[in-house]
Amino acid sequence: MKKLFISLLVLALCSAVLLSSCGVNAPTASSTVPDTSTPETSGTRTVTDFAGRTVTIPKTVKRPVCIGAGALRLYSYIGDMSILAGVEECEKGFLISARPYQYSNENLFKSLPTIGKGGPQGTADAEAILSVSPDVIFAVYVSFEPADFDEIQKKTGVPVIALSYGKSEAFDSAVESSLKIMGEVLNRTDEAEKTVNYIHSIKNDLSARTKDIPESDKKSAYLGCLNKFGSHGIGSSTANYSLFDAVNAVNVLDKAGYKGYQGDIDAETILKLNPDVIIVDAGGLGIFKDEYAKKTEVFNSLSAFKSGEVYVQMPYNAYYTNLEIAYANAYFIGKTLFPKQFADISPVEKLNEITKTLLGAECADYVFNTVGIEYGKLDMNQLLQTK
Repeated sequence: MKKLFISLLVLALCSAVLLSSCGVNAPTASSTVPDTSTPETSGTRTVTDFAGRTVTIPKTVKRPVCIGAGALRLYSYIGDMSILAGVEECEKGFLISARPYQYSNENLFKSLPTIGKGGPQGTADAEAILSVSPDVIFAVYVSFEPADFDEIQKKTGVPVIALSYGKSEAFDSAVESSLKIMGEVLNRTDEAEKTVNYIHSIKNDLSARTKDIPESDKKSAYLGCLNKFGSHGIGSSTANYSLFDAVNAVNVLDKAGYKGYQGDIDAETILKLNPDVIIVDAGGLGIFKDEYAKKTEVFNSLSAFKSGEVYVQMPYNAYYTNLEIAYANAYFIGKTLFPKQFADISPVEKLNEITKTLLGAECADYVFNTVGIEYGKLDMNQLLQTK
């Protein structure tokens, strides 16, 4: 009996040692067994991106990269620039048009490793991306098919967060949603919220200045030379133009029943529409100069040309929408169409204010020097003399 007791005692002690070495403890009323498979304990969490995809990401993102048109711009508004792992080649100066976010971070971008060519027609370069060991990829692509982002994630093994600028030229809610998603991923929700609130303040200010103006007191307007995947002439325009809508302007295309982007409105059609004011996007001035030279008589028959109501705004579509320029353009349009309501506004100062707030640098001089012209009336004689 004594031997049996000793054997049982030894067996119990061995079992206790084995259980202890295996880390097994019986749960008590005050403690529970942790689930090591949960994101909290495994160092990951999940977010939902703009494409509706559920993506598992690190609890703390330490080496992000941005690919596709406009992704790095959004990051520049709210992200920690010091942790970027690399940038696309086109972010180092490949594109000619003014991009304030690139100007504000030019030295940094040039110093970072390249993660692929990029550009409007670029595709993700998995090998180049992996060479910088990123832990998250922010992506914006025009096609915006969820499968595209899944494919990048599959090729790289790195979580991909899909973002979007939406379908309008500016003030699209997709931008706000994307900034909030990016803020969540980066644990910079305060920065994202601050930026979104600032954009709201611009939109609200523009609307408040003009919402009560009777339509009978408004001049009609036409936008020409709108950049759309490149420079275009005076026939490149759009109905439902968000910058006109922001200041409650009368768009002659809306009045005539047009919908969306129009790529080739001829001079004769513009003459029939006969807007009181024409806003020309500076990105297409070279093309418009040739068009005007060929059809000078038609253009000079327009009311806007007769009264000298032809103005130039800054181009803002370069590797997607440079939002800060678009917002400043909206103030310029407002001051052009409604000078009384915008008497206190200097579009130049407003552009500097917006870029300072969003990017930390005043960029008006850079934009004007790059474009080669400033906000104001368009002098056709001077335009014809330019090379």
